[in-house]
Amino acid sequence: MNRDWWLVPEDRFASHTPTRVRYNEIDHQGIVFNGNYLIYADIGVTELFRALGEGTPGPFFAQYGTDIVMVNAEIDYHASARLDEMIVVAARVARFGRTSFTIHVALFRDGPDGSRERLTDMALTYAHVEQDLSKAVPLPAIFIADVRSFQPDPPEQAARN
Repeated sequence: MNRDWWLVPEDRFASHTPTRVRYNEIDHQGIVFNGNYLIYADIGVTELFRALGEGTPGPFFAQYGTDIVMVNAEIDYHASARLDEMIVVAARVARFGRTSFTIHVALFRDGPDGSRERLTDMALTYAHVEQDLSKAVPLPAIFIADVRSFQPDPPEQAARN
């Protein structure tokens, strides 16, 4: 997958959700346990759909008699978040396939010099499937149009799926 879009600036994301690192999210080193970054990613996905005016992902696709399932997750860790820090979960649709799409989620925090520090980049790929999860189906054109009109930058179009 082309990952040129991984390091887009924070202002090019479609949604931004501030959140605080809680005690139950850290490990014995005092930093966020690696698996918990996917929880932050889920916050980003949910808030992206809310910002699109669609509520959460499930109800949006239910109107078409379909659903989505995550089929891949990739995480690049750049720096660790620590207990009680305020972080920003930023999300955008980065890629459309025929029957799938990828959401790019990145975490940011204020750096010591006042700049924004990037903590992680995550790519979450969802397959668009029939409600019984039996097979992948093409993405609804209205979903693609809504995303393209909402985001600062259009998602890349994959050559296949």
